[in-house]
Amino acid sequence: MESLAVGDPLIDAQHRAFFDEVGAVVLALADGASRAVVQRFHRDFIISLARHFRDEELLLARIHYPDLDHHQAEHRALMASVTALAEILASADSLAEMMVVVRNTITTLIEHMALEDMRYRRYVSQPQAERW
Repeated sequence: MESLAVGDPLIDAQHRAFFDEVGAVVLALADGASRAVVQRFHRDFIISLARHFRDEELLLARIHYPDLDHHQAEHRALMASVTALAEILASADSLAEMMVVVRNTITTLIEHMALEDMRYRRYVSQPQAERW
């Protein structure tokens, strides 16, 4: 997880919390959680993700990240993807199907963190004069 740290305490804490939440729902699924439990997790995850994206975009604006527009577009695409998974979850008939939705949700998030968030990490840790 530390390899995905961006250097901002709030953003890094939110990233860790996502992994904790996913771990909890995976354990719940292993114990036979109901669709309602997984749907509640997914709904709460979407709310947390929207808050995280807002916080991250505020950080990127504050540090004058030059690819902010691109990053915001990535956030919109990721949110659309995760929201679409909620529709699939609503019709899931088995634990296996619910697990696929959870797995796709976290995979999408990890890919974003590993590819997109790592692009701005150096801007967080550098003094503004060195960013240009």
